[in-house]
Amino acid sequence: MDKTAAGKQPYAIALADRRLMALAGLWETWRSPAGERIRSFTIVTTTPNELCAELHNRMPVVLKPDAWPQWLGEQPVDVPQLKALLAPYPSDEMICWPVSARVGNVKNNDPSLIEPINVPSR
Repeated sequence: MDKTAAGKQPYAIALADRRLMALAGLWETWRSPAGERIRSFTIVTTTPNELCAELHNRMPVVLKPDAWPQWLGEQPVDVPQLKALLAPYPSDEMICWPVSARVGNVKNNDPSLIEPINVPSR
């Protein structure tokens, strides 16, 4: 996010070809000390590529379709192969655009949230 006079400027990020973007994640079900069943999830992050570095100091690990079976455990894979998947996605295969600050409020949930907006020049 860029900082502007009005606050932070959010951006939408997508694959340049607009195909589905799969992020590497980990989930677990565990029991709290009180015995409550907890389901937790995290998105794995990595060093940002050139595009995302302009917005943040890290980015989600984006997995190419041929890596999905490895990440999901559908194909045999060893630890070094999994670690190799944790690299920044090529920035020339991604795009980003400024979007409304409405994305910062969980009450907002509609398709207009990812529509491009005009941002004043700095």
